[in-house]
Amino acid sequence: MARTKGYVGTIEVETRGTARIWFSLTEQVNDDNWVKIAGQRAWFTLNLEESDRPLYMAELSLIKDAMRDGLEIQVTHQGVEPFYKRSSGDTYTVTGVRVLRAPMRFS
Repeated sequence: MARTKGYVGTIEVETRGTARIWFSLTEQVNDDNWVKIAGQRAWFTLNLEESDRPLYMAELSLIKDAMRDGLEIQVTHQGVEPFYKRSSGDTYTVTGVRVLRAPMRFS
């Protein structure tokens, strides 16, 4: 399993044929410098029609909270999927989501 780190930059929903949640990561919080794998913007997906739907719904909560609070996450994923979001070879199915330790702030 591969691991990719970043900040959640966008979340999209697709219901055409399969109920999927798509999200993409940025390298810095509040940035549009998208995380790339093999030279193209990487899209990560959760398939809500799988038997692991409760797990995916829990991971979706982590993803939304990380996006809202600007927290870095680490996504564990499989290799490139045969389907794609924007171009061939840009999509990876998520097998795990972990919120990384928030940066320490001193006032």
